[in-house]
Amino acid sequence: MKKAVFFDIDGTLWDFKMNIPESTKKALKELRKNGYYAFLCSGRSRSNIKSPKLLALGFDGIVAACGTHIEFEGEKLFELLLTKEQIGHILAVLRKHQIPMVLEGPNYIYVDEKDFVDDPYVIYLRNELGENLKSITGTAQYEVNKLSAELGNADVELVRKELGTEFDMIVHEPDGILEIGQAGHSKASGIERLCASLGIAKEDTYAFGDSANDVEMLEFVAHGIAMGNGTDVAKNAAEFVTTDIHKDGIWNGLKHYGLI
Repeated sequence: MKKAVFFDIDGTLWDFKMNIPESTKKALKELRKNGYYAFLCSGRSRSNIKSPKLLALGFDGIVAACGTHIEFEGEKLFELLLTKEQIGHILAVLRKHQIPMVLEGPNYIYVDEKDFVDDPYVIYLRNELGENLKSITGTAQYEVNKLSAELGNADVELVRKELGTEFDMIVHEPDGILEIGQAGHSKASGIERLCASLGIAKEDTYAFGDSANDVEMLEFVAHGIAMGNGTDVAKNAAEFVTTDIHKDGIWNGLKHYGLI
């Protein structure tokens, strides 16, 4: 059976300045040369996975937006969008608590720019996405897989309660970034769906991650690998902890399992 390796992006394949170690580039090349699948598996929406240098690493497919957008060899296999009513409910709750938000979809990212004056993330989005960044206006029908938000001083448990059980919410510490999506969908569910489509056995799955939204993925696959620079919650969920991203973490992790 063919083995499949799933890679988170931020803090795993590249650092938070989007620098990709040379050893990571070499490792991905060797992995695919050896006949194994390599997949991106990210909380980012597909519209925010555009970097030529990232895609140039060579991937067989993409699991994006916490499992709600799946591609294989350029073909879309699965897409789950929030309904207009779901989006309206989430926006109402977040605005009630004065929480700035970003709506993330397969083609566009929507942001209420007045809530993000000189925010570094929105500046990055403007530079990276260009015309793929849109403003939130009125009650338009948006194509959205998930949302991200800045918690600030809001009560996270109250927000969770008001959103209701229809949605899952991941809190990234210590920066207070929220990810909100449909309950029951995650990187793990995306991996499961993709593997079912391709006939990949669970015992042949591996994943690299570094943060809270990687936990389900690291626990689901047969071999979860946390980056040495990752959070404690990711490391606790992993079978193996490799070295830091800039200390050949991807190379060493793949080498540990005999994949390169």
